Amino acid sequence: MLNEELLSVWLQLTNVIDNQRLIGGPAGRYKMPFNEALVCGLLAGGCRTASDLCSESRILKSQMTAILRSLEEKGVIQRQRSQHDRRRIELRLLPEGYARYDGGHRQALGLADRLISAMGEEKIRQLIPLLRQVTEVFDQIQQEV
Repeated sequence: MLNEELLSVWLQLTNVIDNQRLIGGPAGRYKMPFNEALVCGLLAGGCRTASDLCSESRILKSQMTAILRSLEEKGVIQRQRSQHDRRRIELRLLPEGYARYDGGHRQALGLADRLISAMGEEKIRQLIPLLRQVTEVFDQIQQEV
């Protein structure tokens, strides 16, 4: 059945991406779990609140709390009061955190380059809009539930 095949391929892909911990630091000295890398990627774009991170990453608040605590303990992020609204606590990526994230991001881009090389540019150009559409449809389905 098509639904079984789709589910099987989906699980295999997510398992490979998540379990391989594709995001690693310079010279492999630091392996960053997938969700930590996702949060750092969002913070690389500028300060965010924990609520912002939850909505942008689709990570549950309880999980986000654990991720932020871990990143803070590792010296990757810092909490600070907003200069515009003292009630808001903003999170920012520290220079060490940016260096760790950037190293992992470059590694992930290298893996993407290898995938493009193995599959060919044309197939990847066809795949990208399909993956975007899959993401949008899943978002819509989740909102309906």
